[in-house]
Amino acid sequence: MKTTKTQKISDEIRRIEPFSSAEDDVISAFANRININSYRDRQTLFLSGDPCDTFYIIISGGISLYFISEEGNEVIFSELQPGDAVGEIEFALNYRHSSNAVICGATRLLEIDRKTFNELSTIPQVASYLMRTIARKLHRTMMFAEGMALYPLETRLARLLLNLGAAHGRSISDGILIEKPISQSRMGQLINASRPRINAQLQAWKSERLIGMRQHRIVIFNKKSLQIISRHSDPAA
Repeated sequence: MKTTKTQKISDEIRRIEPFSSAEDDVISAFANRININSYRDRQTLFLSGDPCDTFYIIISGGISLYFISEEGNEVIFSELQPGDAVGEIEFALNYRHSSNAVICGATRLLEIDRKTFNELSTIPQVASYLMRTIARKLHRTMMFAEGMALYPLETRLARLLLNLGAAHGRSISDGILIEKPISQSRMGQLINASRPRINAQLQAWKSERLIGMRQHRIVIFNKKSLQIISRHSDPAA
């Protein structure tokens, strides 16, 4: 007879992508070897150089991966959401963590040790999930590196606003309301720019009616112009 804790973990596991189609015996075999823990906002999960001895899958909440610039600023290169994995690359290569990770909001993580990870990775649906999550992370990192290396602040900021609009936007009569509040300091962390430079560019776009503000939230008035500045076309067009 399964304990209440084991049953609860089994139910949680089944709702997560790599295990959603797994057989009952697979779930049962690993349920008592997997932990689920809760973390508070802004809690450090690990630092660059720490040993990587745990593989994480985000159940709820989020994680930001960042490094420290030469000026001592936190530069966020990836924001991970529910369903994303953390530590799979370091596990595969047997490396230490190469970045810092901080918890974003109240977050729950499924946590797997190395021995269990090695066994799970032989299961086809888990292996397929790992390939997809590594590919997503590689794509995000390449896009971040491209932006930092090739494009000026206004291009990087336009891309950020468009991405926020795609992920958290709602159509209104005169544009797209980004319902997720985001501070100028946070924007700076995401595109490696100082708050004064972010503010100056946003004010310029406000005066040109590309964007506006509604109850401390950004409204995109002129999506086409931002797309031109971002050097991206609308994939839905």
